[in-house]
Amino acid sequence: MRLVRKSVLTLCSLLLAVSVLFPQTTVHAADQKWMNQVWSEYKSYNKKTVNAYNNYQKQVDKKYKVFYDASHASLDQLEKKVLEDQKQWDEKLQADLDQLKLKYEGNRDLKDKLTQYERLINPSYLNSPMWKYAKAADRDYLNSTLWKLSKEMNEDYLNSLMWTYKKTITPSYLNSAAWKFSKMVSESYLNSPMWKLRNGSSTSYLNSPMWKYKQGKISKATAKSQYSKLFKEQTTAISKGNAARKSEITKMATGTQKKIGELYKETVITLETRREEALKSISDLRTEITGEGLQWEALLVEKP
Repeated sequence: MRLVRKSVLTLCSLLLAVSVLFPQTTVHAADQKWMNQVWSEYKSYNKKTVNAYNNYQKQVDKKYKVFYDASHASLDQLEKKVLEDQKQWDEKLQADLDQLKLKYEGNRDLKDKLTQYERLINPSYLNSPMWKYAKAADRDYLNSTLWKLSKEMNEDYLNSLMWTYKKTITPSYLNSAAWKFSKMVSESYLNSPMWKLRNGSSTSYLNSPMWKYKQGKISKATAKSQYSKLFKEQTTAISKGNAARKSEITKMATGTQKKIGELYKETVITLETRREEALKSISDLRTEITGEGLQWEALLVEKP
């Protein structure tokens, strides 16, 4: 009897040793396959999301450049047209003054008016009509009409419309919409949704569902449930966050284009007004001198 009992104990010990040395490899292989599948699905989602972000950022940058280039081309064309007009009128009015001086030489009654006429047509004479017209179209003259437009179009001028637009779409500019967008999809940015999803999908990250399952701390069913919840939460956060950033960027782009468009129209009207005022005042004085004024057509805005 004692011999049978001893044999049974020996057999149990051998079975226990075998179970330790040779675990259930078929079950482990199936579990490993599932863990690999989870990680593979995360990598696929990450790649798809990051690629979509990169493509979107490229489109945003391209649209900005197109708008920037078009805006500055319009500014340059406007400036060129006005400066050429000023040059033509400067030459025309100076020639007219020379003729008037010859015609009315020695006429004391018109001497003061000719002197006044000379001042009115001089773009260098402070506050003369042509001076005001010239300064309005000088983008380097502080607070001039063209200066204001050029500054709002300058992406390097602090808080200008173009500066604000540019910063909004720049991923490296702290707390901009593009910066938040880039961090949302970054798996290396601490506590971002993608960072949480990556760690939750990893068997190496302490206390993640996959780590706890691999360590035998929770069952496969529990791991699946926890991971499914985590995946839904983080992908939803990424989706909503990306949609919000896109909306913010679109709103900024549309708003900036509208504001600069309106400012451009205001600039055109102001320049036309300065020109009209200058030529009218000069023409009125010329009428007093000769009985005949100047003739001109609108330069930028058609008269109603």
